[in-house]
Amino acid sequence: MHCSAALPLVPDFGVSQSGWPGIAVSSDNPIPQPRTAEPAPGVVTAAREWAAIAPRIGARGRVRIARNGHEYRDGERALTISLPPYAAAVYIYEYGKTRLLAGDFDVKAAVAAGATDPAALVAAEAADFAGLIQICGGHGFADVAPTGGRHAYVPFTETIHLGEMRWIVLALARRYVTFDPKPMLSNEGLITVPGALTKRGGHRHLTTPLAHVEHVLDHPNGSGVWDDLWAALAPEIEAAEADLPARATAASPSALPYAPAPGDRGPADTTRARGTPHLVRVDDNDDSWLPRADGPLPALSPRLEDIARTGRYPQGVTGAGVYRSDSEARQAVVSGAVACGWRKEHYTARLNSGAWPGQAAFYARYRTERQRLDAIDRDWQKAVTWLSEREFDRDIHTRGPAHRGGYQVVLAGGVEWDIRRITPDTEKLGEYRKLRAWDSALAAAIRAGRWRGKKAITYWRVLSAMLKAGQLSANTVIGFGVRSLALAACLDESTVAKALRDLRDEPDAFVDHVAAHHGEWPDYYRLIVPQAYAETAAWRTWRPGKLGGLHPVFRELGGPAALVYDRLDAAVPLRTIDIQTETGLSATGTTTALRTLGEYGLAVKRDGGWVRGPSDPDRVAEQLDIPERLAQLVEKYRQQRVEWRKWLQIAEANHWGLNNAGGDLGDHPIPLQQVADAGPPPWMEDEPHGPPNCVPTAWF
Repeated sequence: MHCSAALPLVPDFGVSQSGWPGIAVSSDNPIPQPRTAEPAPGVVTAAREWAAIAPRIGARGRVRIARNGHEYRDGERALTISLPPYAAAVYIYEYGKTRLLAGDFDVKAAVAAGATDPAALVAAEAADFAGLIQICGGHGFADVAPTGGRHAYVPFTETIHLGEMRWIVLALARRYVTFDPKPMLSNEGLITVPGALTKRGGHRHLTTPLAHVEHVLDHPNGSGVWDDLWAALAPEIEAAEADLPARATAASPSALPYAPAPGDRGPADTTRARGTPHLVRVDDNDDSWLPRADGPLPALSPRLEDIARTGRYPQGVTGAGVYRSDSEARQAVVSGAVACGWRKEHYTARLNSGAWPGQAAFYARYRTERQRLDAIDRDWQKAVTWLSEREFDRDIHTRGPAHRGGYQVVLAGGVEWDIRRITPDTEKLGEYRKLRAWDSALAAAIRAGRWRGKKAITYWRVLSAMLKAGQLSANTVIGFGVRSLALAACLDESTVAKALRDLRDEPDAFVDHVAAHHGEWPDYYRLIVPQAYAETAAWRTWRPGKLGGLHPVFRELGGPAALVYDRLDAAVPLRTIDIQTETGLSATGTTTALRTLGEYGLAVKRDGGWVRGPSDPDRVAEQLDIPERLAQLVEKYRQQRVEWRKWLQIAEANHWGLNNAGGDLGDHPIPLQQVADAGPPPWMEDEPHGPPNCVPTAWF
């Protein structure tokens, strides 16, 4: 269970370039020449950290040095793996662009704030910042100086412009009193990195194992993390924007520490480019809602108001304002309330006051008050999910973006998904188009019989769940645990894990395994269109609406029925022979699946073929007691996650104790000793992913 960082080998002793006895400095030797017979252990560690990190996060390929130990005005040199023998700092920006958010938590700022223990305040705020990044779905690493100052490093895959980064660091400076924004506010900004010699003497050292840092650098944060950080810091960004005119009247723009450079955008322009700052929010009752930029509307549309009052609606299979069932009409009213910018409490107030007797009657079929409240909650969550996804998935040529992505937990198909949204600009809408092309390629593979037998249905269910995850997160690179995917695929988690291993090992595969799981982080996969189906994916008409995932009702009705239902349309009939072609099922399998769907009203035969039936899958699931079974399974998974995290704490504590200088376990006692004595939970023996990795997830 113990692991150690893979560190560069210490070179043999020899003669340095200047004739000093000791370790020679060369391109293969990151350790500077010592002034004694051999370097101190701290210098060796610092050299290793510098060699592994500085060349990867420094910009311009240059490093500035301070021979006098005061200012970095003594010129610069090439940035190499060799640790400079003087105080040194690397550039953050090159041509006003960077891929690094560097947080400087300064002890002097803590002293100025009157902290009784400045180093402790710095440590606390740096740890809170690390938690903020993790909440946004990201990761990073940090170091500490001998004085107690700390730097945090958050790498990104995409380039970030200085004008955009400026508002994030100004917001962070508002949130944390020890945060110094100056290094990130100028194109000439510098930061000292792990291993570097500081101006006051001593080296900066990592607060986490080097193995963790290497993983972070190998897997930088995506744009979704950046968007979530904007959402999390929205109040501070708005405050910084509001403060700008007051400062501008007191000083010229060039005198401001954050004066816009030519071509930079202010916060208002950035907001317009990234979407309005109105996000999916959660109120005091833990209910999500969608605020409107101009405030909530006082009433629904006349059509929806009439349905809510009378309970009457036009019935039909398809068409605007036409509904197939009471459930659809009821859901339309709920969606209208969400679209008006109402909160759930406003909706329930209308139900309980008697203002909407028709809408209240739609809930009369629930026997108990608890069931009625649960149904209202499900309806509300569905509406928030559908409306937010519709906004993220629209065509940019017809309407502009209305939301900047933010972290939320959405309920889709009976499954809670931890979503890290992506901004719907042109580039991100390209992700949606890739997902729809991938869906077309998957349909082509099913028709062509790429897989045979039961394996074909299993693979389709797993890939459909991954497609759902991709659409919810607006990305072709997804990181969802096997349990979340298993819930969406209506399969056992071990089956999903085995199927993923098979699918990623296929030639010309549909998925690419881009990052292995470790700790609490799942495997990451990229959805790719195989070359064999690239042409089909390019010209085939994309399916509209939501994609992927199986409704929980198919836990009972089975995979073949789910595949047939997925291919059926609500209005356009499909012949049995065509269904067989579209699904790759045998004649018997197709007939059996249609019979199963027909028994529950999910499919009906009309002139010209089969269409989706009038029954609501939610209601069918309730008749089969599936929500109760699903809730038990979700609770089981939640408990396993708790046990997993406890076990990870044990592994991390052991790792820290064995890798700290001196190996003093007293500074990092093993938590939950009773769990450690009992060993890992029994279910972990059969865990598809094996035992948890011991790389810590905390930075500080």
